[in-house]
Amino acid sequence: MMLGTTPGIQPIATPQPMTPLQSMTPLQPMAPVQPPKPWKIKFPAIISGILSFLQFGITFVIIGCEVGSVLIDMVTATIYVGFWASLFFIFAWISQATTSCCCRNRGCATYTLIMQVISLFFAACVIGFDSYYIIYPTTCFFSSSICNGLGTTRGLFYTYSNFYNIKIPLIKGQLAAGAVMFVLCLISIGIYIITTIRVYRAAKRPIVYPQTTPYSVPPYSMPPLPTGPDGMVIAPPALNVRPPKPGSPLYHRPMIILDNGEGRTNDLVCPTCSTMMNVSVRKKPPQ
Repeated sequence: MMLGTTPGIQPIATPQPMTPLQSMTPLQPMAPVQPPKPWKIKFPAIISGILSFLQFGITFVIIGCEVGSVLIDMVTATIYVGFWASLFFIFAWISQATTSCCCRNRGCATYTLIMQVISLFFAACVIGFDSYYIIYPTTCFFSSSICNGLGTTRGLFYTYSNFYNIKIPLIKGQLAAGAVMFVLCLISIGIYIITTIRVYRAAKRPIVYPQTTPYSVPPYSMPPLPTGPDGMVIAPPALNVRPPKPGSPLYHRPMIILDNGEGRTNDLVCPTCSTMMNVSVRKKPPQ
């Protein structure tokens, strides 16, 4: 059968068969995400930072009171507790500040705990010695010759009036600062204990992770295209948007007008553009 077209008539385009899509390259396994460390999450860094700042201030208050006390009288009612105790207070607030900002893991927190326990003991020493000096202001732990000295041998600003009007109030102020340091050390120890309990409870609580495979498609990727048994992509159903042609049972089929004359010429009408084409039908000669 041969087809011939009249001049100016465009032939109908022959649809090409669809080729199956190539198989998609499997996605690479996603790298496992390291879960955040529970201690870093549970540890109250802001409260710890405030605590270290307060210990910093109290430490220098204790040192300042000890300096003023020694300048007035360096042998009576003193054992220089504000100097040697403050060395441990300095290490305590530095470690507390480091735990709050730079080294937020359990190892650094444990070191801070040890320093706070030591500072707690020396804060108790400050409280004990200062309380004793307030009750017994003439106490002297040195030799009799040194304790009985007068004038500048006892202090740069020693006078009877300065001793009772300045030195004793400085000792009381150091006592109050030592009590505050004692409370701050207790708070720091309490923070460590509470954080340890929270981390322990978090470790006991089961964590449910979503079921994933090594080749899981991320949620933002496009869904796979539907394919048939032959691997061809299944196209969505076509929507009929054109009205049916009169005289044709199916509007999407071309309408053929038969002419029974010689040569059996048929007129083929395109349903899309209404183009008229002539079709000549000839018998195939016998082999």
